[in-house]
Order: sequence, then structure tokens, then C-alpha cells
Amino acid sequence: MVLISPSRKPTPARSVSVAMIDDELFALLTPTETLGYVHKVGRVYVAMRGADYNHAVEVGQTLSRERAIEIVRAA
Repeated sequence: MVLISPSRKPTPARSVSVAMIDDELFALLTPTETLGYVHKVGRVYVAMRGADYNHAVEVGQTLSRERAIEIVRAA
């Protein structure tokens, strides 16, 4: 049995584009919104959720850029 919180309902896969802002910062964009950012700090990729970089909240860290993108999408 799987329980799903009303706030964490599965969402259909949506197209996410990755835009390089500079050498160490990437924005994750859908056609209608900014999901968040991935910031490379040394060898670590920091996943941040939020439309505005200055107010985005860290949701995870990983050594893989692709995994950081998945973390932002899932948050």
C-alpha cells in the first residue's frame, strides 16, 4: 500500500529546460515557470527550489548535476 499526502501528489512529467546562467549556476525552467537552480560549489551540486535565486531554498546536495536536477524537480 502506498500513501500519498495531498501536497505530494504525483505530477505528470513536464518538460524542464536547463539554462546555463554562468559556469557554476544553472536555472531549471518549464514553459511557464522557474522551478529552481543548481549551483556548483567545488565538486558538489547544490539543488535549490524557488523561482527567485535570492530566495530559493536548498533541497539537496549531490556530486552529479543530473541528480541535482532530479532533486529540484521532485521537491
